[in-house]
Amino acid sequence: MKFMAEELLQQLNETMKTDPNIKITITINQALEHLDASIENNNGQLETTIYHKSAWEPHILPYESDHSRHIHANIIYTMLVRAACLCSTVEDFDMERLSAEMILLVNGYPPKFIQKHMKNFFIQHDAMNVWTELDGETYEQLHTTLLYKPIRRENKSKVQTNGHLIQNRRNYKHKDQIYLHYTFENGPLLNFKKEYRRMWEKFYVYPS
Repeated sequence: MKFMAEELLQQLNETMKTDPNIKITITINQALEHLDASIENNNGQLETTIYHKSAWEPHILPYESDHSRHIHANIIYTMLVRAACLCSTVEDFDMERLSAEMILLVNGYPPKFIQKHMKNFFIQHDAMNVWTELDGETYEQLHTTLLYKPIRRENKSKVQTNGHLIQNRRNYKHKDQIYLHYTFENGPLLNFKKEYRRMWEKFYVYPS
């Protein structure tokens, strides 16, 4: 193991000498962080999860903003995709899912809206038992599928390589009408956001 580490260090040092623009920070440890991923060596098995910086704060697009609802739904979908790609175990994924729910609640997202679109995510990827039972085998399939799914840029490059360019055209109906989105809550939910944020900061962000 020591020989492999020394050999790897030598190769990295040689790589940095080939180009002055290449800067590599070399760290040998049981765990390390890179960009938004945390990587840990667990008895020879590499495990990954989301890395949260110490200065991280739970700020996302508020639900009360005047954006269309599909934008808020996409935020929930993206949070779950990010967690599924970076978390190598179903337990870590579930912790990130719960953290995402708290962030969404702090930013004013109604509980029913959160549950609806989280459920849609698991239905879309045929992985409901990951949500309900923390099934590890199904999660492994979900993790692998999303991790190696081609991104939009790769799909576009592939299409252009084949000599075809697909353009999406939308046919808008009722062009003479304007839709205004307005959010209003009454009853117990009226003060939910303020009270939940107070509890978040007291018991989670700044525990006393």
